[in-house]
Amino acid sequence: MLTSFGLGIICLTWFYEFYLIVIKKDRVIKPVFVGVYTLGVLVLVIDGLTSGSGSIMWLNLISFILSFAVLLVLWGKK
Repeated sequence: MLTSFGLGIICLTWFYEFYLIVIKKDRVIKPVFVGVYTLGVLVLVIDGLTSGSGSIMWLNLISFILSFAVLLVLWGKK
């Protein structure tokens, strides 16, 4: 259940970012996109941890750390 929820969050953020880039012609990565994406990945980390999927959890944790680092950089630019 958590996997579907986390992936759903990630997919919705990608659809929104795709809309901004293709339809609105806005080529700047939004901190909101990265923040919501990071939240979705965190849900996947929690799911991997609670379901005992260690290797998947570690890969998602790496993705979470990297996306969170990008979010911090984007916040620092303001």
